[in-house]
Amino acid sequence: MKKTRIFIDTDLGDDVDDAAAFMLAFASPELELAGVTTVYKDVKKRAEMVRDLLDLWGENHVPVAAGYGRALIERRFDETEAPIQYGILRRNEGETAPAPAERERKADDLILETLREDADVVILAMGAMTNLAVACIREPELMRRARIIGMGGSFLNSQPEWNIICDPEAARIVMETCENLVMMGLDVTKYLKIGEDRLEAWRARKDGRMDYFLKGVDLFVQATGYPVTFHDVLLVAYLLDEQVVSLKKGRFTVELGGTLTRGTMVDQTNYYEIDPKVEGSFRFADQVDLDRFFRILDERF
Repeated sequence: MKKTRIFIDTDLGDDVDDAAAFMLAFASPELELAGVTTVYKDVKKRAEMVRDLLDLWGENHVPVAAGYGRALIERRFDETEAPIQYGILRRNEGETAPAPAERERKADDLILETLREDADVVILAMGAMTNLAVACIREPELMRRARIIGMGGSFLNSQPEWNIICDPEAARIVMETCENLVMMGLDVTKYLKIGEDRLEAWRARKDGRMDYFLKGVDLFVQATGYPVTFHDVLLVAYLLDEQVVSLKKGRFTVELGGTLTRGTMVDQTNYYEIDPKVEGSFRFADQVDLDRFFRILDERF
């Protein structure tokens, strides 16, 4: 069986959906993880958490590189702020910390090196797009051809979404450069809420890897009060079964100004037409098949 090689760009450590996406990928023999980069705030601590997760799953060979903690333009986020789930690191409980890579790479270096080695690798963008934007600036032709599936944006209303608002300029660069880009927006991912019944079933397993994940869930819920929602997991589920979402072509850009609209997705198709012709190849998810998604989750997670 030929495997699909994936590369994950992540802000793992705050919301729990990043870790869940990794776990679904690890549980899927059709997929092979080629590399990981971290983005947003304290990227070195995030990289440490990635290595800890990889070590727990026996994936220590996967290269990891810390990326950019601040947005390209704005400086409103403190890049020394530790991730919410940082306390789950196993070394905090006496475990041996996994060794960092022999040579510290920059995130954009690792992204570009991986694409040069394998043009078919699929990039899963699970956070702000700062690392990808820098790669686009450095080698736009290479990034233009790269296959990218991202979680971000809101395409069916004007609500700014977190991953985009964290670095709107970066998101615009990626959207204007990359011609093989699919986005899973908040329009569909907000429906992927995990109920207490599933959480209780996962707790009842008494499985070390799942317990590690659930510690992070507890820290996230205590810190934020937000429901557990598997936004980023949809990217992996889509690779396993493309029918889990329906995709629609669109021509969008990212709004960079405006008190209320900065970071929103702006539809640039001709609204005067009933069925306007859409230029370009950009696609976004407009519906999600919840039965398919949760079937994938229950079979593999």
